[in-house]
Amino acid sequence: MKKALLVLVSLCLVFALSCESTGGSAPTAAAAAGPVPGGALGAMEFALNWNPPGSNFQAEIRNPNILKGYRLERGDVFTLKVTYTASRDVGEIGVGFSDMTPWTPLSWRQPRGSEIPLAAHGGATLPASKAGETVSAEVTITLHSRASGSGDRANTMIFATLGAQTLGAVTLRFTEFTLTKN
Repeated sequence: MKKALLVLVSLCLVFALSCESTGGSAPTAAAAAGPVPGGALGAMEFALNWNPPGSNFQAEIRNPNILKGYRLERGDVFTLKVTYTASRDVGEIGVGFSDMTPWTPLSWRQPRGSEIPLAAHGGATLPASKAGETVSAEVTITLHSRASGSGDRANTMIFATLGAQTLGAVTLRFTEFTLTKN
């Protein structure tokens, strides 16, 4: 009887110590899965600059607050909700993710070497706008490939004008920039 009581007390002590070391509860699924990408970044701005040899303009966004160390995976689906104004008239803007180590599109296919996230190739597109016009859009971005790592260069968000544009950089001023992993 004393042995059984001693075993029971020992088990209770082991259980109590394990609860204390884990904060009294098991880790959540989110904690086990690693960083949660996305979130509302709010107001920000960036310039799309000439992307030679073509006549489109592009920005590579590596804001660590966008993906928070998350490694983009094949099959991931994100919703990007934005409100912005452009500094000059601009045609449609393709949006997607690419790996810059070496350069590989992650969210669009690359027929004939397309470096722009065209909707026809699986990319997402923001509408054309006039200078100073407020544009609100929500697009879905689906990953077709996996990033080579979790670093910012391997998980770069690309914004690129589609088709020929008037020469000169364009600045996008965002009042809303929210990325959500679906």
